[in-house]
Amino acid sequence: MMQAFLRAADGARETTGVLKAYLELIRDLAYDIEDCLEEFMVFIKHKNLVQQLLSLRARHRIAVQIRILKQRVQEVSQRNLRYNAIKLTPSTSSDFRVDMGLTQNLAALYVEETQIIGLDKQKEKLTKLITKPKVLEKLEASKSGPRVISIVGMGGLGKTTLTKKVYDSKELGDMFDTRAWIAVSQSFDPKELLKEMIKQLFGAYSLKEFLEEHQGQVLGVRHLTDHLRTRLKERRYLVVLDDVWTIEAWNCIYLSFPEHSKDDSCVVVTTRNHKLAEHCSPPSHIHQPEILEGKDARSLFLKKTNKRPDDLENDDRTKEIVGKILNKCGGLPLAIVTIGGLLANKDTKEWENLYNQLPSELATNPSLEALRQVVHVSYNHLPSHLKPCFLHLSLFPEDFEIERKHLVNRWVAEGFVTNATSRTLEEVAESYFYELISRSMIQPSKLDVLGNVKTCRIHDIVHDIAVSISSQENHVFLVEEHTSATSTSTESIRHISCFTKWKLNSAMDFSRVRSLTMFSKPLQPIASLCSYEFKMLRVLDLKNGEFITEQQDIRNISMLLHLKYLHFPCWYSHIYALPRSIGNLQSLLTLDIRKSAVSTLPTEITKLHNLHSLRCSRIQNDDRAGVYFRRSDYGDWFCDALSLTGLANHDTRNDANADLHGAVSSCWSYSSGIKLPKGVGRLKQLQILEKVDIKRTSRRTIEELGELTQLRKLVVRGRGASKKKCKAFGEAAPKLSSLRSLNVSTKDYVREAGVLDMLVSFTSPLPCLERLKLKGLLQQVPAWVGECVSLVKIDLKYCKFKELGALAQLPNLIQLRLFEDAYDAEKLVFCRDEFPKLRILRLQHFRRWPLTREVTFEQSTSPNMETIYIKNYPLTSGINGIENLPKLKEVYIEGGMLAKQDMLKEEAGRHMNHPVLQIQRCLPPITEESEATVEVTESISEQGESSQS
Repeated sequence: MMQAFLRAADGARETTGVLKAYLELIRDLAYDIEDCLEEFMVFIKHKNLVQQLLSLRARHRIAVQIRILKQRVQEVSQRNLRYNAIKLTPSTSSDFRVDMGLTQNLAALYVEETQIIGLDKQKEKLTKLITKPKVLEKLEASKSGPRVISIVGMGGLGKTTLTKKVYDSKELGDMFDTRAWIAVSQSFDPKELLKEMIKQLFGAYSLKEFLEEHQGQVLGVRHLTDHLRTRLKERRYLVVLDDVWTIEAWNCIYLSFPEHSKDDSCVVVTTRNHKLAEHCSPPSHIHQPEILEGKDARSLFLKKTNKRPDDLENDDRTKEIVGKILNKCGGLPLAIVTIGGLLANKDTKEWENLYNQLPSELATNPSLEALRQVVHVSYNHLPSHLKPCFLHLSLFPEDFEIERKHLVNRWVAEGFVTNATSRTLEEVAESYFYELISRSMIQPSKLDVLGNVKTCRIHDIVHDIAVSISSQENHVFLVEEHTSATSTSTESIRHISCFTKWKLNSAMDFSRVRSLTMFSKPLQPIASLCSYEFKMLRVLDLKNGEFITEQQDIRNISMLLHLKYLHFPCWYSHIYALPRSIGNLQSLLTLDIRKSAVSTLPTEITKLHNLHSLRCSRIQNDDRAGVYFRRSDYGDWFCDALSLTGLANHDTRNDANADLHGAVSSCWSYSSGIKLPKGVGRLKQLQILEKVDIKRTSRRTIEELGELTQLRKLVVRGRGASKKKCKAFGEAAPKLSSLRSLNVSTKDYVREAGVLDMLVSFTSPLPCLERLKLKGLLQQVPAWVGECVSLVKIDLKYCKFKELGALAQLPNLIQLRLFEDAYDAEKLVFCRDEFPKLRILRLQHFRRWPLTREVTFEQSTSPNMETIYIKNYPLTSGINGIENLPKLKEVYIEGGMLAKQDMLKEEAGRHMNHPVLQIQRCLPPITEESEATVEVTESISEQGESSQS
């Protein structure tokens, strides 16, 4: 009844001060009742008589809680009679639900509408500023460093949208050697920002090499800035610094750019600070986006509300109210999109009522406060099931890029999703996610090849609203830099999010905390958080915490009996064994402990019958070695000796102990997979399972995998597996009728020829399979792959295919990536009528050059090809036939050799679609002498590899 009342109150047209106070009481009481019921479920339900007798103390405690709750209910009821608080005027709006089939269109709609309408003229002006020839810049003749352009204006004006449109344009594709888009925001970590800049400008592999070069050192900002300055000297670069707040922040970042940059290098800054813009750029290089004109504002509004111009012409009343709304929005894109997203879900008869709730000063003074009121109105009109999901976004820092899957799993664990019938809870939560996008409360950031949103962001103003409301409703307690270490709260805290190092105050009451999210290393051990003090904790999310977890940190994890979501840091950890008491966490839905030293899961894991996602992988010794030091063949024993004698430092000692335990428990296996216990077939709700070590897992357990009929994603490591176990997996996998993603690897393609062949020798196809990754030597493309008509993404490595065979006829294949010896023939030819829907092709090598010398596209092949990415290939015969790809947008070639470069540029220039052509670090056009050089280089490389092995 309380939940029904709260939903009714959420839909009320007006909420008075008395009613707000009453709602706060009801909401707090409902939380406490829910906590009490959960305690009952854990301590009493499903226990036999003996167990009930042993739990008399817990029964008595819960009985006392129930009596107290009953008294509170009576008191709240009497207050309502006394103050006559309940005066609900229900809204006529109905909760809008998004069908899963529309999610792709919704994401595309948002991206398209903000990039097309009303920005063409401004885009042209900004593009001219960026591409302006150096010789015409008299003001910069005596100035060192790159050209700096500032885009300045208030929040919601569309600075980021305009800049992003120019950044992604074809005009800039050929002009710059490398580009980076960096989100700065109000609070940023200089080191992490510079690392991200290196990653985007030079690639993730370059960042990894840099970190390995500085292993064992205290990495500072100076190391990163010096590296960037050195690498950028010979590059023509474009860097966008989005949302810079202070001159101090700009000065810190600007040190990373060389004093004498290559001609036409450019840095673009978006900011709200006019003084900062004047500090960065001369007046001629400052651009302030204009508000949308009447026609453009109207087009954007109609597009967002799914209306046509004819709808207004035929309805004078609607036309009038639309004019009033647009007048009040003042041409601000954020206001138009936000209000349009709200009105799209309402009947036009309600538009006038909502118009009256908009702040009047928007029309004459579009200030930030007025814009906040607009967003607040949108929040008030959210359906009841979306409000907690929206407030939950306040847990993340400003400008943080949030992964959709991470957010969805959090919502499920928090209990925000309950109305699942024929769909899973995760699918319902995803519909909530796309619903918030359709209402413009969150913004898509990255899309996958299917058009699904991979990551999202929240506009600064919208984030401010979420934080403000969360604080008012005592929903979230944020630990930021300005938060005092002695801060206390007399009220109930439900969610804690730590953005900075902070020690939780012992005077605070954490007994009702439901989630704890860490974005930095806590000042106290993690083990202290796993205590009865956090008895109602449902979510322990350390995913984005950049610190190392120790084995002792999880010794008391079983005390968190209500835990539903447990995510360890994504970096890596010293944890080498899960405690057997983990079987007590009966409510656990998500367990993520990737990149640890855990090699075997305890049998008790099979007691977690509610488990939806089990992600557990072991970091391999060669990966871990890159963090601290390079090891010899006896490195592990040497490290262990150091740890026993106490000669090593704390980190090295813990690292060595984790390695030793992991090595002993896995019998010195180098696999990143985990040994599964018997009884895994009892986890009937499991949807994600990674990574399974086939070699060390028993054959009976492998057979049980076929019983996991709800499994959507499976990652398997089969290095060194026996024929019997390979056969068992080959028989179990086809039974997984719901499987959408399969990743099978043997890694070593020299000594284990045929192992992957046996692992994937399925007798029948997987009907729902969409993503396939194969890593290891294969004789040919498995026959069943050609029958998986739902496949959209395929990644191959070490397969050494002579031809692509059945892959070419897959009707829905969109992305094909061939890494390291995946293809082993001199010519890669895309023949007529092959790959009908392929849009993205990636060919990439890291070690010695591959055999392939030529890539050719015949006529009428790959009619939907948009992007070609080739790295480190000795293309002595070049790339031929790109004129046969009518939808080609981009060709990116890096490293290796490339013949016929001039011819390729001419073909790209003549192409009807004018694709962007980028050629980086490729050797000059091939001659007979350079061909001989290639052969000599490969011979030396092969000799080096054989001597190492």
